[in-house]
Amino acid sequence: MNIILIHNKYGAHSGEESVVYAQRDLLRSHGHEVEEYYRSSEEIRGVGGQVNAFFSGFYNRTSANEIRRRTKDEGRGTKGRPDIVHIHNLYPLISPAILQIIRKSQFTAHSSQLTVHSSPLPTSPPKIVMTVHNYRLVCPNGLYFIHGEICEQCNGGREWNCILRNCENSLYKSTGYAARNWWARVKRSYLDNVDAFLCLTSFQKEKLAQNGFPPEKLHVLPNFMDAPDPGISSIETGTYAIFVGRLNRQKGIDLLLSAASANPDIPFKAAGEPDPVFLSQQSLPANVELTGHLPPADLHRVVGQSRFLVFTSRSYEGFPMVFLEAMKHRLPVIAPNMAGFPEIIEGGVNGLLFNPGDANDLAAKIRILWEDKELCSRLGHNGFMKLQENYSPEVYYRKLMDVYNSL
Repeated sequence: MNIILIHNKYGAHSGEESVVYAQRDLLRSHGHEVEEYYRSSEEIRGVGGQVNAFFSGFYNRTSANEIRRRTKDEGRGTKGRPDIVHIHNLYPLISPAILQIIRKSQFTAHSSQLTVHSSPLPTSPPKIVMTVHNYRLVCPNGLYFIHGEICEQCNGGREWNCILRNCENSLYKSTGYAARNWWARVKRSYLDNVDAFLCLTSFQKEKLAQNGFPPEKLHVLPNFMDAPDPGISSIETGTYAIFVGRLNRQKGIDLLLSAASANPDIPFKAAGEPDPVFLSQQSLPANVELTGHLPPADLHRVVGQSRFLVFTSRSYEGFPMVFLEAMKHRLPVIAPNMAGFPEIIEGGVNGLLFNPGDANDLAAKIRILWEDKELCSRLGHNGFMKLQENYSPEVYYRKLMDVYNSL
C-alpha cells in the first residue's frame, strides 16, 4: 500500500511528532511505501512570517502545489499511485485547502497497471484519513482550555468566542485561529473530504459527533508504544512519586504541590519545562524536586525509578503518552476522573482516579498508593498487561489496516 503522511510540525518537538514518526516506522516495517510531506512552524520568523502564517491557514500556494504534484501521476516515476493520504496536523503552513486538492486529484492507470485495457484509464483519488490529535477541529486553540479553565464556548460553530475571550492572549492570533476554523467549517473542508477520522478516545469521538461530524466516519484508534517486558517493577525500590509535564496551571502543577505539602514524608520529582511566572506564585514544598526538562533517555530512567506516576491536568488533552510510559514500567497512575482519562487509566484496575481539581482527594489517593505496595504492584502489573493488549504496535497496526482497507 502506498501512503503519504502529511504533518505540520510544531515550533518545538512534541509528543505528536513522536507519534507521527512511530506510525511511519511501523508502516514501513510492514512493507508499505511511505512518503512524507512535512512543514514546520520553525519556518515562521519575524512579523513577515507571522503575517504569512495568518493567511497560509486558509491557503498556502507552496503546500498546495506540492500536494497537487504528489497526488497526481506527473513526476512520480515508479512510486505509483498513493492509496491513502494520512493527515496529522495542517496548521498553519499547509491548511485544509489541500483536502479538496487531494479529493479532486486523478491518477492515470496505464496498461502496465491495468492489463485489460491498452489505453490509460482514470482512477479514483486517494482516500484521506486524519488522526485527530487534539480538539482543533472544533476548538480554535485545540485545547478546550483557556485562562486557567475548561472552555467549550466555540462548540456548534461559535468560533467568534475565541476572539471575544482572546484565547491566545493576542487579538491578532485569536482572530487568525477563529477565522481559519470558521473558514474550514463553512467550506466543509473536513466534512466533505476526509474519509475517516481517527480519534484517540471515545470521549474525543463524542465531542466531534456533538459538533456535526458523521459518526460513521469516526473511529477510535489510541496511540501506541512498544513495550518490552521490563521484568521486575521499581515499585519495591522506587523512592519517589513522579510528575511529567509542563509546570503550569493547565497541567495542574499547583495541585501536585498542594498534595505534596499534605504528604511531607513522600518525595516527589517533577520533570518538565517550568512556567517561571506561575511557579513564582507557588510555594515549593521541601519534598518536591524540580528536574527541569529531561532528554528522553534521562526521562525514561527517572520514570523507571519511581513508584507511581501522578497526572494532574486540568484540561481534556488527547491521549497522554506519559500514561503509556508509566504502564511500560509497570507503574500505576493517579489521574483526574474526566475526559478520556478513565478510558486509559481505570480506577482500581491500573491506577486511581481523583476528583478533578480536588487537591485533597489527590493527596488521599497518593497516600493510599504510597502505603500499599501490594496494591501498587497489582495496579502496575495490570497497566502493563493493558498496554500489551490494547496499545501495542501490533494492535495499532491491525486496527489502522482495518480502517485503510474499509476505504
